Amino acid sequence: MHYFDYSKYLSFIYFSTLLATAQPAIPDTRGPDELEAMQTVTTATRSERLLNNVPIRTELLSPEIFAAAGTPDLSAAIEYLSGARVEANCQNCGTAEVKLQGLGAAYNQILFDSQPLFGGLASVYGLEQIPTAFIDRIEVVKGGASTLYGPGAVAGVINIIPHEPVVSRIDFEASFESYDGEPAYRGSGVLDWVSSDQNYAASFYSEYRQSDAADLNDDGFSDITDRELTTVGGYLWAYPIDDGKLSLNYAYTEEDRRGGDRFDLVPHETQITEALEHAWHRGGIAWDHQVNPDFNYRLAASFSDISRDSYYGGVGVESLPGQPSFDPVSYAAAVEEAKLLYGFTETTRIYFDSLFSYDFGEHILIWGLQYLEDEVFDEKRDDLGQPLRTDGTIAERSGEDPIAEGDFDNLGIYIQNEWDPTDAMTLVTGVRADKHSDIDDWILSPRAAVRYRATSDLTFRASVATGFRAPEIFNEDFHIEILDDPTRTRNVPGLTEESSTSWGAGFVWIPSAADNKLQIDVEFYRTEIEDTFNVSDIVFTDSNGDAFKLRENAGGSAVQGFEANVMYRINDQFWFDAGVAYNDARFDERQEVLDGIVEDRFLENPEWTGVAQLNYTNHEVFDAFLGLIYTGPMVVLAEGEGRLNESTDHFFVVDFSITKHINIPGQDFHLDLTVGVRNLFDERQDDLTSGPDRDTTYFYGPRFPRSFFVSARMHF
Repeated sequence: MHYFDYSKYLSFIYFSTLLATAQPAIPDTRGPDELEAMQTVTTATRSERLLNNVPIRTELLSPEIFAAAGTPDLSAAIEYLSGARVEANCQNCGTAEVKLQGLGAAYNQILFDSQPLFGGLASVYGLEQIPTAFIDRIEVVKGGASTLYGPGAVAGVINIIPHEPVVSRIDFEASFESYDGEPAYRGSGVLDWVSSDQNYAASFYSEYRQSDAADLNDDGFSDITDRELTTVGGYLWAYPIDDGKLSLNYAYTEEDRRGGDRFDLVPHETQITEALEHAWHRGGIAWDHQVNPDFNYRLAASFSDISRDSYYGGVGVESLPGQPSFDPVSYAAAVEEAKLLYGFTETTRIYFDSLFSYDFGEHILIWGLQYLEDEVFDEKRDDLGQPLRTDGTIAERSGEDPIAEGDFDNLGIYIQNEWDPTDAMTLVTGVRADKHSDIDDWILSPRAAVRYRATSDLTFRASVATGFRAPEIFNEDFHIEILDDPTRTRNVPGLTEESSTSWGAGFVWIPSAADNKLQIDVEFYRTEIEDTFNVSDIVFTDSNGDAFKLRENAGGSAVQGFEANVMYRINDQFWFDAGVAYNDARFDERQEVLDGIVEDRFLENPEWTGVAQLNYTNHEVFDAFLGLIYTGPMVVLAEGEGRLNESTDHFFVVDFSITKHINIPGQDFHLDLTVGVRNLFDERQDDLTSGPDRDTTYFYGPRFPRSFFVSARMHF
């Protein structure tokens, strides 16, 4: 059994309760010009609340920012969220992960309509496979959320809320973009349908993207992958009874991406290639029923299955035909070895969710049960698709000797009480019990949060939460790294779970003297992690000659910092939004990150980041968007050179776009034409490694160089 010191939680709840009962109610005097705070959100408490009444800080990304900044997918949209950072991890394949409050992808959960489908390979490559075309909004809750969402929700959750139509419409968009002179094309469409009796609704969407590889340092090897992606999906809603809703959804994504050199050759004949072919099926069903004004429930089930055919290898420094010093005998031998570096991976996730909510006066009691099962499978294959044993010999059947194979499940039971003793106060307390198949005993995750509206202008929030990560096969284990050999990550025997405690406190100020057009919010946070997982970059070799790194428990670590954000609606046409975040993430003791090199700071974790945007809206003339994404210096490991880059550059990425709106008189047709530039000053890493033996993990800063784009959006 994993034990926690509950005294700090009990004292926190006791203090919050005294404060709640001692304060008088303060009337809400806000007018119609209220900012985003009057929007309804659900992620933080799994109950509908106005944004300014949620005791746990919730942030929104809306379709307005998607259109203004021209963000085609989830990864690009999140880059404009203060305190979040989308990071590229590989020079060959372009993998990306989102970090919240300095913690990586494995510490947050990405949800589809509150269902955690981002498991296994989806967390490695899925950020760029989710188009923004069908998204109504993205709700982001930072800090511990394991009480509601289970293991892994340590740094927070990102909840994708689908667009639910209220009228029938058709939208199309086509765009062209040039990265460092290389073309990229995108086309998407959304068809919404609502029945005349309002009893049924449907939304179908599709997207196609194609982009050529780009070589940013002219060494003959790509730094941006060649990529082709197709997504199709649909949502169906039925309202068979009053206050009852049945929803179904399904989506399929197919993606091919390739990085390296000599794209005219098959992968095993090149010097280095990473080629990946993904097929991702996902979907679910949910039933929501408001039985009466006081009681409602939700029953849901969902699945995700993603398979990948991969290649990571090549002949290395061996000269290719036509190059100086080409040796046909040596090259042929290298090709025979390179043929054995193909692979196949599949991950399947099944999730069942139930939620029951009962409102009795000042209290809302929420409880439920969740069950998650993950299956993972990974094996070697040759160029003909034949399964191989781990020693490279041909296997008789698939699955005979896999690299990784596992089946993990987690059962969670949770209960939460929301108490509104006055209009000025909300107190949330809850606890969750989880039984994970890789952990012997049940794990308890308590949570407490309080909101106190001191005046009609000023609201304070504070929270404390616990969470854990189980010692299973993780997302990053499916990403192969190259040093001299394909390198994967393995768990040491006896790896135990991580446990975390997260604190947060802050305030939101919306001064009525500024006509409610100004909003300032500040949040301080700290997350302590016990038995922190750490992957050293020391490479080992097993009896089969396979290279691997080890994940082990590295003692404790802590991540702490603050975020400050300001939004100002200057007038009906101009609004400004900016945020700055400071983050300090360290292990309690120095870790050996490379042979002979120790460091206590988290790698690739800048202390300072920031975002800002200025929007101008004038549908009669044009709309304009000016955005800034700032990334401060960070510590980066240069494995190939066996050193630490102690401080990278400051990066200021500036985006700009102008949109012209065109209405056809007498026609139900609207056209938006947008032109823009991303990364105006071409801010990016200036010391990319080169050649077939380059250090592909030494890749930091902005993900893309300067690019120019034009798009057309048609609404019927």
